Amino acid sequence: MRSSRVPTRIVTLILLVAATAAQQVSANARPADTGDWTLPRLTVTDGAITDVTGRTVLLRGANVTQLNDYAQNDPALPATARLEPDEFARMAAHGFNVSRLTIAWSALEPTPGAFDTDYVARIREAVKDAKAQGIYTVLDMHQDAWGKAVGTPPGESCPSPLEDGIGWDGAPAWATLTDGWSTCTLGGMRESSPAVARSFQNFYDDAQGIQGHLVNTWARLAAEFKDEPAVVGYDLLNEPNPGLRDPISAADQIGRFYQRAIAAIRQAEQGGFAHLVLFEPSAVWSALGVDALPPPHYLNDPLVVFAPHLYSGSINVSNDVPSIEDGFRLALDAAARYRAPVWAGEWAWFGDPDADAAKVDRFVDAMNENRIGGAWWSWTQACGDPHFIHDGNTADTHKTMGNMNLIDCPSGRSAGMEERFARPLSRAYPRAAPGHLTEVTTTGFAGTGTGRLEAWYPGTERPDLDTTGVTDLDLTQIDGGWRLTGTTAGTYRVAQR
Repeated sequence: MRSSRVPTRIVTLILLVAATAAQQVSANARPADTGDWTLPRLTVTDGAITDVTGRTVLLRGANVTQLNDYAQNDPALPATARLEPDEFARMAAHGFNVSRLTIAWSALEPTPGAFDTDYVARIREAVKDAKAQGIYTVLDMHQDAWGKAVGTPPGESCPSPLEDGIGWDGAPAWATLTDGWSTCTLGGMRESSPAVARSFQNFYDDAQGIQGHLVNTWARLAAEFKDEPAVVGYDLLNEPNPGLRDPISAADQIGRFYQRAIAAIRQAEQGGFAHLVLFEPSAVWSALGVDALPPPHYLNDPLVVFAPHLYSGSINVSNDVPSIEDGFRLALDAAARYRAPVWAGEWAWFGDPDADAAKVDRFVDAMNENRIGGAWWSWTQACGDPHFIHDGNTADTHKTMGNMNLIDCPSGRSAGMEERFARPLSRAYPRAAPGHLTEVTTTGFAGTGTGRLEAWYPGTERPDLDTTGVTDLDLTQIDGGWRLTGTTAGTYRVAQR
């Protein structure tokens, strides 16, 4: 140093850099204040989703589809609903602490090599709005039946008994390589289209470099959120079709894509921190409740989470086999191969809410017993959503397709909440529990650890609680229910009298 005196402007710059660095460390290592709740960044510890303060975190919420890029199969009906300003506040009023935000490759990369920053800004705004309500976000690269461009073209029709295919969501048209295979479906089942299977197989084979495009898109998106603790992580591909391979070969090629995507994401996160990576079995799991799995060596990252869609007892081929409870056991057994937690990225019932509400309660009981979370499908669904179009429900007023927010179709006006689903979905649970959760039941929970405890209780009546091992206990009434906070130091238990 040529002088012992440092100019004032340099001192100021040093202080600014130090403050910025300290702020970054704080964002990564300590809870970020979100008003009523705290959202530390998440990690994996001993096969459970935890936060960096050492608490087991149960992520319970819903799929938010308003930013997806669905095909508009009926020009008169919008395919997605607007993401309203109060959307996440209403989710928080049901005790939700996570949104599985469905996003679309077709919107992120509308032309080869492009990266739509306006669309990314919409994603960022949703993450920010959710964070302000104490809600984490899972970024889900969503697809159904490959993409928007696999529907039967206008002017063409399929011979009976086959049915015309419709457009869905996912890949951009330029990455849809059907090789001229038929777009017709059998029994209206979207995955039965030869064009869908051919498109997926070309993706796994990286024909024309299309898999590399999605890998690069994931890297660019991960770079955008590498410093954001409110982003749980990345669901690499929703319900991937097995393509044209046998189950074992199909699982292997899906695993190779996952390995490639994870490596690109980790490279992009340098300078920030590593987020969770959620991976799914093929779409066969949603249909059968079991599937061949990618070899573990493709998924040896310490922050992977097994995220199957647990539709056992709902829409799988046999409504009773496997049962709800067996579906959880199968998922946990599969996750053990990867030493990974389980998180149910989708689950729901789509029939008569009067009959299905009891099944929803039963599913929540199973989540409690196994101390895991999940995201209901879905929060809101527009009248032109392909799920509605496919099932011919656009003429039905107040028809629910599992969505909690009912839509009057075809007007698109809100028809209020589906309370028969909202009640069991809003049940009390520990959102973040210090250390290890040993028990979660209908009436309470227990664990062992030291730190800040957070739990949710629904309703207007103040919960009457019996606690042991909890100090600084506070119950604060908030929209839709009550926020419990407290401090634990060892074994603790909280129960409703």
